[in-house]
Amino acid sequence: MRIGILAFALVLFGISYYLHHQLHGQFLNHQPQKEPQLKSFLTRYRNYFTIIGGLTVISALTNNITFWLVCLLMGCVLAAVFAVSFANQI
Repeated sequence: MRIGILAFALVLFGISYYLHHQLHGQFLNHQPQKEPQLKSFLTRYRNYFTIIGGLTVISALTNNITFWLVCLLMGCVLAAVFAVSFANQI
């Protein structure tokens, strides 16, 4: 079970890493350097994914299944909110 939690944390860190690198290049068909609203949006969600990923790693170090489930739920909700917010942003 812990391996699954750590894999989920790696996915969250991977999304965060991707968003971080897109701040300095082209994000889909947009330039975050020229669009401050998009840049702040990507920065905010990059930080959110990093925080939830860190909490998920911390939860994997514990034996508390409730903490695991809360972190999984927060990560899934965050991904869904990011997708909907990004669709509205563009």
